[in-house]
Amino acid sequence: MKSGSGDDPFAESDSDPDTEERSDETAEIEPDSEAPEDAGQPDIPYKFRRSSVKEDRKQRPIFIRPDVEARESTFLRNLEDDVGEDVYKTDALEAALVVAMDNPDLVAAKLREWGYDWEQSTTPR
Repeated sequence: MKSGSGDDPFAESDSDPDTEERSDETAEIEPDSEAPEDAGQPDIPYKFRRSSVKEDRKQRPIFIRPDVEARESTFLRNLEDDVGEDVYKTDALEAALVVAMDNPDLVAAKLREWGYDWEQSTTPR
């Protein structure tokens, strides 16, 4: 995250490809909510079907603690090493969210570490 980025906790510098804007012709195109995600182009990966990294995505700012933020650049470097190429931060964070959604047991375990499911016997709620 960049300091001074306003309300967007994931704002990136102007030189980052994640910040590229849609062209006027693609900005007005709305995806068909009835069509499957890969309808019409099942053989072309998502990375290559889009004209920009932000295409067909909604911005969903989240709040994170400093220790989580500090791990982000290491996470991205390790991910790029595993994938073997540069990875947009937007793609990496969305993929991490999808993996978490596919594995709610892992998320539940982390939440328990943070105190969920913990009974406080000395402090009334």
